[in-house]
Amino acid sequence: MNCNFIPFPVLESERLVLRALEISDAKSIFSLRTNKEVNTFIRRDLFKNLSESRAFIDFTTNLALDGSGVFWGIATKETDEIIGSIGLRNFDSEKDYAEIGYDLHPNYQEKGFMSEAFQMILEFAFQKMDLKAIEAFTHKNNSASIALLEKHAFELQKERKDIGFENNRIFRLENHA
Repeated sequence: MNCNFIPFPVLESERLVLRALEISDAKSIFSLRTNKEVNTFIRRDLFKNLSESRAFIDFTTNLALDGSGVFWGIATKETDEIIGSIGLRNFDSEKDYAEIGYDLHPNYQEKGFMSEAFQMILEFAFQKMDLKAIEAFTHKNNSASIALLEKHAFELQKERKDIGFENNRIFRLENHA
C-alpha cells in the first residue's frame, strides 16, 4: 500500500479538479460543514466559525503529510470553487484497506459531480495506492449515497454493523485486479 501523498496528488476530470484544501477555501468548507442538508445523515459537530474551517484545512494537510489520510477538495474547473470534499482514511496496511468519506454542496447535487469525483478516487486508490478494498459507512436513509455506492459496484455488508452508529450501513468494494 502506497501512502505517500507528497507532492499532493491533484486529480482532474472533464469538469473537476480534486486538489488539496487551501486556507482560501475556508468559507467554502464552512458552508459545507454548516449546511443542514449536507449534514442530515452525518454525525459531526457543525463548525461555529471560520477558525474551525481553517483548523480543519490544517488537519487535512497534516493527514497527507504524515501519510495517514488524503483529503481532496472537489473544485469545479470553471470557478475553482470548492463544492464538496472526498477523502480516504483509516488505512490498514495489513489488509491494504481504506475508508472513503465524501460530501457535496446541495447546489451541485444530482449533476453527476460526485460520481465523477468517485471514479477518480477509486482509480487513484486501486492503481496508485495499491489498495485491495475500500469501505464506506453511510446512513441507512441516505438514498443518494447508497445509489452512488451501488453505481460504483460497492456491495452492502449485510452481516456487519458500524458499532456506535446503529443507523449506518457498511458498503465495500474489492479490487480484483
